[in-house]
Amino acid sequence: MIIVIDLDHTLLKEDGSISDYTLKVLKKCKDCGYKIIINSARSYVRTKDYAEKIHADYINCFYGNLVVDAKGKILFSKALECNALAGLILRFKDLYNGWIGIECVEGGFGTDPIAKRFGGVVVSENEILKYNPLKLIFELEDTPENRKKAKEIADDYDLDVKFGREGFFCSLLPKNTNKWYGLQKILKSLKCKGEKVIAFGDEISDFMTFQNVDYGVAMKNSTKELLDQSQYVTLSNEEDGVAYFIEQMLLKKIEIGKV
Repeated sequence: MIIVIDLDHTLLKEDGSISDYTLKVLKKCKDCGYKIIINSARSYVRTKDYAEKIHADYINCFYGNLVVDAKGKILFSKALECNALAGLILRFKDLYNGWIGIECVEGGFGTDPIAKRFGGVVVSENEILKYNPLKLIFELEDTPENRKKAKEIADDYDLDVKFGREGFFCSLLPKNTNKWYGLQKILKSLKCKGEKVIAFGDEISDFMTFQNVDYGVAMKNSTKELLDQSQYVTLSNEEDGVAYFIEQMLLKKIEIGKV
């Protein structure tokens, strides 16, 4: 069995912790020989500590634009083109003059102290232009009008735009970015034959993964968009929904349709 797990609002509680119960269940999975893959929109720097804690075999982060194994070896990376970064930032400043941030393999950098909240470093706008970003972030309220304008700019630069669940920022990423893209590369490298794949998530960005694995399991606290399209639903992240579903289905051998 291969277990694919998102972090925020899925594996992690709202305070960013993982319960002892969940850690115990995931250890049982490792003892059974199951593979564990983290499947997150987060950066590598903000993901690797959790990967070590649950002994994950792979990290698929930046919405699938960076794949790293348990030893820290980069297996795949897809970064933004830097030559148009200055013009892109200028276009977004015309839309809304807020803070700007980037995330790359080395970590996160932003023009506002809010960067520290995400484990980043506060830098000037000129310094941001020096890096090769895997994700570019703008402070931008999630409204229909802003979504439309942000998409127009992203399309001009052949990029994808995604709005964070928190509702106050959007991210620009390489075109056709999705978690399934990176996850495919891991599954191919594992050369798994006959092994079932189960994935847990909470946002519509997880749906393409759900469509391509054996079992896609939405958290009870998932967005309505994902809940409406998911065949399986478990308890919320605050209720250790990932561990509960795994224990019932995999460790206690209960038929999945009855969980």
